[in-house]
This record gives sequence, C-alpha cells and structure tokens, in this order.
Amino acid sequence: MSRFSITIGNNVFPSKTAALKFYKQIFDKYSFGESLNDEDAKHIISLAFKDTGSSDEVDEFAEGVVSGLGIFPDELNENKILNVMVVRHPEFRTTKCFCFVGQLDGEKHEQLFSYRMAISGVPSDLRYFSSVCRFSVRKRTRNFKIEQFKNRPVQCAVSGNIVEWEECQVDHKAPLTFSVIVKAFIAANDLDVSSIDYAFENSMGVFSDPALTEKFDEFHKKMAVLRIISINENLKLSSSARVKPTRKDGTLNN
Repeated sequence: MSRFSITIGNNVFPSKTAALKFYKQIFDKYSFGESLNDEDAKHIISLAFKDTGSSDEVDEFAEGVVSGLGIFPDELNENKILNVMVVRHPEFRTTKCFCFVGQLDGEKHEQLFSYRMAISGVPSDLRYFSSVCRFSVRKRTRNFKIEQFKNRPVQCAVSGNIVEWEECQVDHKAPLTFSVIVKAFIAANDLDVSSIDYAFENSMGVFSDPALTEKFDEFHKKMAVLRIISINENLKLSSSARVKPTRKDGTLNN
C-alpha cells in the first residue's frame, strides 16, 4: 500500500486527489435541497467520522446511522443524525454544501460539512488568513465583474475569447497576484498570522478587528490590477505561477 494512501471507512484511495475526485462525483449528483441516497450518505458519514475509530468501526457506525435516517428518536434528549443533504451556502447562494441535519439536545440542528477540508485537512495559518482577506474584498471584486458585464460582449484578457458570466473569474494580474498582495500586506504591517483573531459571519471567517479588514481593503484597492479571464485560463495561470521553495532560498535577517 502506498504511504500516500488514505482510508475512509471501507474505501482505500491511492491519494488525496483520488479521494477528492470520488467525493466530488457524489457532490455533483445532487441539487439544492436534495437528500443523499443511503449509499452516498454512508460515504459522507464515514468521511466525517473517519478519525473516530478503526476503518471497520467507522464503516459499522456509518451503516448504523444510515439505517436510522429519517427516523426520529423516541427520547427528546437523544442526539441523532436524521438526514444528509445538499443545501445552499448561507453567504454564497449559488454554492452547494453538504449538510448534516439532526437532533441535538432536543432541538433540530444543521451542520455544514466540507468534504475538501475533511480530506485535505485544516488550512495553514497563512492560507486561512489569505482566505479571510479574499472574503473581505469579495464585494469589490464582484462589483468589478458586474461593471465589466455592463458592456457585453466580454473577452477573456488572456485568450481573447468571448466569455459568459459563469465561464469567467476576476483575476489579479501578475506580478501583483492576490497571493503577492496578501504577503506584501503581512510584511508591510509586520503581522504574525498565527496570532490573528477571527470571528464568523454567516459561517465564514472574518477578522475580529474591523480595522484590519478596512486596512486590507484599502491596501488591496491601491495594489490590485483586475481583469476578466476564463476559468480554464485561470487554472493554467494558477498552476504555472506556483514557485516552490528550494534549499538555496534565503532571507535577510539584518
């Protein structure tokens, strides 16, 4: 067995990529408000509880949960999963999410579940900080996209092909990519991203200090050069722009 394999219930995947592909296929089968069938629900439950026991124990637990889906418990204080379904994200209304629906402490409870995070793990401090930065300027980038589409047709800035709204994204033109802007902001303000405090807004992470949000918004406004490019071109640029560190890399300490 490869040391890069990942076991989830009674399934063994050769890599995280293979596991992500498997769960995405389940994800893509359902529309908003649809409940998962028993087999797919078992896979999602196994993933959510993969670290609670051995693979056989997790598989047995998932089987037991699935057999009781839709059956309300006799005891009001009994905690139980009642359904596994796909719902709309509370903030991004066109985005789908897995959701566990159950009874918790006598009340109905809904919990969103990210299969990607369950497989790939919790993001690093820098990655989470970057995601919060991106969320803090979402309205500005969306307004840019709206403005571009006021004068159709819209061309991809890289390929020159005509693109529709759902076929394109707002890109930060190199060399001032979004990652570069975030790292420049961290350096300019001498921030320790491991000690940043966060809060939650509609289940999305935000900075606890509103002043930090405003400061990044202004920094981003001055630095960013935005353009519209197709999703395919954006994926190509993202992969080619990654620069891996080497042993010869160094920093200036004084």
